[in-house]
Amino acid sequence: MNRRSSFYRKVGYGLAIAMLLVPIALLGAPAVTSQGNRGGKLAQLRDEYDLGQADLGEIDPASETIRLATLGMRGIAVTWLWNKANEYKKTEDWTALNETLRQLARLQPYFISFWRYQAWNITYNVSVEVDAVEDRYYYVKRGIDFLKEGIHYNRDSPYLLDEIGWFIGNKIGRADEHVLYRKLFKADDDFHPEDRPPTQRDNWLVSKTWYEKGVEAVDVKKQSLGQKNPTTFFEKPARSQISYADAIEEEGVFGRRAKDAWEKASELWNAFGRREMRASNGMLIRLADLERWEEEAQDLSKQLDTLDPGLPQRMLKAAQDSLTDEEKNALNVNIEERTPAQSKLADAANQRLNITYDKIAQELARTNPEKAAEARRLAGRVAEAATRARYISTNRDVVQYEFWGARAEFEQAKEVLEARKLAHDAEKAFAEGSPPEARKLYEQSFDLWATALDKHPEIEPDSALGGDIMEYIEKYNKVLAQLDKQLGDPEIGDAFPLWDIVDSNGSNSDFRDAYASYATRQADVENLPLEQRPLINPADAH
Repeated sequence: MNRRSSFYRKVGYGLAIAMLLVPIALLGAPAVTSQGNRGGKLAQLRDEYDLGQADLGEIDPASETIRLATLGMRGIAVTWLWNKANEYKKTEDWTALNETLRQLARLQPYFISFWRYQAWNITYNVSVEVDAVEDRYYYVKRGIDFLKEGIHYNRDSPYLLDEIGWFIGNKIGRADEHVLYRKLFKADDDFHPEDRPPTQRDNWLVSKTWYEKGVEAVDVKKQSLGQKNPTTFFEKPARSQISYADAIEEEGVFGRRAKDAWEKASELWNAFGRREMRASNGMLIRLADLERWEEEAQDLSKQLDTLDPGLPQRMLKAAQDSLTDEEKNALNVNIEERTPAQSKLADAANQRLNITYDKIAQELARTNPEKAAEARRLAGRVAEAATRARYISTNRDVVQYEFWGARAEFEQAKEVLEARKLAHDAEKAFAEGSPPEARKLYEQSFDLWATALDKHPEIEPDSALGGDIMEYIEKYNKVLAQLDKQLGDPEIGDAFPLWDIVDSNGSNSDFRDAYASYATRQADVENLPLEQRPLINPADAH
C-alpha cells in the first residue's frame, strides 16, 4: 500500500511539473524576429518597455564571455581592478591604467557611474600629470573617447551625453591651456565629420550638439533624467552657444558673425525659458512664466480678500495677541543663540503667525458659511499660483535666467560689438609697442560701454559682464603705467565713464585709491556754489 501511494505521488508530481511547463513556455518563449514571432509574455514586455539587453546598447561578445567566465565572482574581480586602477594612477603607469580600464569596461559595461568616473579621472586628473600641452590634450581626448565608448553600451544615456558635452565644452574651452586646446580641437579630424565647415569646428558648438543629443534622448526617446536637475540640464545647449559667442570675440571675431552668434544664443535662451520642466515638487513650470503666475496669485489674493476685507490683518493681529511672554522673548533671540526650548517656542509662535491661504479659507468658512465653497476654491488656486511662482523664481536663480537673457540681448547692441572690437584692437596695439594708440582705443571703447550700459540698466555693475569690463580697465591701467600716468590722475579720472564698474569690481588697492580720489573730487564739486560748478560732469561726457 505504501509503495503504491509513493508511486501515485510521484506520478502526480510529474503531471504537475508537466502542466507548469505550459505557462512557463507561454511566459518565457523567446522572440524569433525572422519569423515575426514576438515570443512569450515576458519577451513582449521586454520589447514594449525596451528592457532587453540589446535595448541598452551594443552587446559585446567578449564582454559577455568574460562576465560568464568569472563564475559569480565578478564583484571581487571588479573591486580588485578598481584598486589596481587607483594604484596605477598614483604610480603614473598610464599604459597599465589604460589596460585596466579596458578590463573594467568588459566587466561593467552597463554601469553608468563607471564610465563617468573613469572618464573624469582620465580627462581631469591624468591629463594634468603630463607636461607637454599636446600630451595633456591627448588624455583629455582619451577621456572623451572613453565616454563615447560608454555610449555604445548605454545608448541614449542622458548622463553620458551630458558628460561628453561638458568635457568638450568646459575642459577644452575653460582649461588654463584653452587657447591651444581650442586650436588642437579645430584641427583634430577625429572630432569632426568631413562635411563640417571650418567655422563649425569649434569645441563650444560641438559640445552644444552633444547636449542637444541628450535633450533629444529625454524628449523623444523618453530616457529618464534620474537625479539630474532638469533646469541645469536643459539650459546647457543655450549656455554653450553663449560661450561660443564669447569665445570667438575673445579671439578677435566681430561684426556680423559675432552678432549672429549672440542672436542664436538669445533665441536658444528664450526657447529654454518657454520649455516645460518638472520642479522638485513634481509641478510643471516654465521659467518665462514668472510674471504670469505672480500676477495671477496677486489677482486671486485680491478676490479672496473681497470675501471679507481685512480678514488676514485681523487674523495676524489676533495671532500676535495670543503669543505668550515666553514665545515673544524666544522670537526676539537670534536664531543662532536660541536654546532648544526657545527654538521650540519660536517655531510654535511662527506657525501661528503664518497666516496661510488655507487658514483664511477656514476662518471664512467658520464666520461666513455661505462663502465657504468660494473661499476654499480661491485659497486653493492662489496657493497653487504662489507655489508655482516660487518654484519658477528659485529655478531662475539657479541658472541666472534673467542675467543671461539680458546679456544675450545686450551683446547684440552695435555699441557693445564695437566696444569689444576697440578693446581687442587696443590690446593688440599695446602688444605691438604703441601705448598711446592703445590708450586712445581703450578710451573710445569705454565711452561706448558707458553708452550701452546707460541704455540697459538691467545689466548690473557687479554682474559677470561687469567683471569682463573690469579686465579691460585693468589692461588700460597697465597702458597708463607705461605712459607714466594712472587712473587716479584728475585729467584722466574725471573723464573716465565707468567708475561704477570699478567701484563694484576693483578690489586692487590702486583702483580703490583712484576711486577714492575721484569720489573726493566729485564731493568737492557738489559743495561748490551753483555758479562755480562745471556745466557738465566730465564723466558724463560720453
